[in-house]
Amino acid sequence: MEITRFAPSPTGHLHLGGARTALFAWLHAKTSKGKFLLRFEDTDNERSKKEYVDSIVSSLSWLGIKPDDDPVYQSKNIELHKKIAFNLLDSGKAYSCDCSSEYLEEVRKKQIQNKLQPKYDGLNRDKNLSHKDGNVIRFKMPQSGSTSFEDKILGTISVNNKELDDFIILRSDSTPTYNFCAAIDDFDMKISTVIRGDDHITNTLKQINILNSINSDIPDYAHLPMVLSSEGKRLSKREGALDINEYKKMGYLQEAMINYLIKLGWTYKDQELFSEQELLEYFKINDVNSSPARFSQDLLNWYNNHYIKSNKINNLLDLIKNTSNINFNPEDNNKYLEIFKLMSEGANTLIELVDSSRFFYILPDYKDVDRSLIEESRDILSNFSSCIDSFSFESHESIETDIKNYIKSNELKFPQLGKPLRIILSGRENAPSISELVYLLGLEETRERIALFI
Repeated sequence: MEITRFAPSPTGHLHLGGARTALFAWLHAKTSKGKFLLRFEDTDNERSKKEYVDSIVSSLSWLGIKPDDDPVYQSKNIELHKKIAFNLLDSGKAYSCDCSSEYLEEVRKKQIQNKLQPKYDGLNRDKNLSHKDGNVIRFKMPQSGSTSFEDKILGTISVNNKELDDFIILRSDSTPTYNFCAAIDDFDMKISTVIRGDDHITNTLKQINILNSINSDIPDYAHLPMVLSSEGKRLSKREGALDINEYKKMGYLQEAMINYLIKLGWTYKDQELFSEQELLEYFKINDVNSSPARFSQDLLNWYNNHYIKSNKINNLLDLIKNTSNINFNPEDNNKYLEIFKLMSEGANTLIELVDSSRFFYILPDYKDVDRSLIEESRDILSNFSSCIDSFSFESHESIETDIKNYIKSNELKFPQLGKPLRIILSGRENAPSISELVYLLGLEETRERIALFI
């Protein structure tokens, strides 16, 4: 039975990369009938905010990623962190250090000048200084051999211990540092597999040594390659790096987002769409690709369009009412189910679905319309308007037949009527067929919109 965790810092909202990490950790736990836990690493008092905690919880909830216990707050574990830090100090596995910031900066400059990796030079390692206020506590890293682990995604990772420095575990104000807290909390929460981004590999090497020093079992590790932009760069707000809640507000559906996140590094045969049950059956963390994933807005839109089209219209309208503002009542047109079904075919988001359906309820803005095309067809439109009383509005098919018969009997080419009429009825050149527009708008609205121009 696996126990995994997602451990965000509440210093910002949940973005795609973090959401993917949470999803993979949740799936890894659930495929083994295990537990998925949530831990907020909130020891940065200045930047950690409750609004970000609430935002992250809201995003995870929308995605259906629910922890099996109440969230753990790292800040509430400080006394345990300090106790273990002093135990390590007393046992000789850590030491007190009084090096000034000026001294450390000078050491760093010289190392950089000599093209060496900047790290603590070990000045106080063997001095056995008595600890006092203002000193830091540094962890004694092994000076020989190597630290290695078998990553479930990346394979064997190993580093010579000489490359690792004696990092601080307790600051001069007695607050514990991230790497120390994370290791102790993983131990305290009995985490069996740590799944996180590959930018944490160096942290993992440090944390393994911390866990070894307290005789803890070492968890398995799986480091996820980064999610890059379509151009192979870091994600930006322009491309991908949005709060997950923003995707919800923009009208992306939960099923689409889950399917998109899972495709950022994991595949199963040639299957493109997965139910939750299928993910729980097929997902294996070892099958995650070891290369960085790339963000694709087109793929995300493809998933969302699929789930919009396959959803019941009433369900979509309920979602729309809960996530966006509509300045019209869909039910004002008794054909609203047919309208939204038609417009869902080309909608990438619920917002697009609303916007593309709006002209059925509210007169379009004609300011950018090419009126010359309409002027050339004024007589045709006028004659058409006078004839539609005889059309059968029982179905789209009957309207389509009537329009075809009208065009034939008046010896017209379809574009002569179709192009200007589409602009008049919808306010745009790209719109459904004129038979669908006339049928869904109805006799009176069709006639009134034509009258505006003739």
